[in-house]
Amino acid sequence: MMRTRTRDFPGTDHETSQRLALEVANDEKLIINEILERRQENPMSLEAIGFMLGADPSQISRYLNGTSGVTLTNYLRIARALGFRCRIVLEPADPGPGTTSLSDLRIAPHKVCNVRRTRPS
Repeated sequence: MMRTRTRDFPGTDHETSQRLALEVANDEKLIINEILERRQENPMSLEAIGFMLGADPSQISRYLNGTSGVTLTNYLRIARALGFRCRIVLEPADPGPGTTSLSDLRIAPHKVCNVRRTRPS
């Protein structure tokens, strides 16, 4: 799965955060499945993909199995190595049953710490 520093949505309540994180994970799974289907249609070895991307083939395998952190850019690079361009389509999100519109969500209060680190003298 694509890894980020945080997978949740800290500015929302816990339930909404969990629902949105699950939706993002499902969208990512769709991306991986599309790449895997294209690879089956146009077989290319992990070694060849890794060579093109300057990455170890075992790392490419972990990306495609969802067991290693990967950026959206690397998914796009893998698709391009397979001979495909990728377009991101943004569609209106369904707010879910019994919930308000995403634009109506209130921002939950939270603290932001700005700690400056100083070097010991």
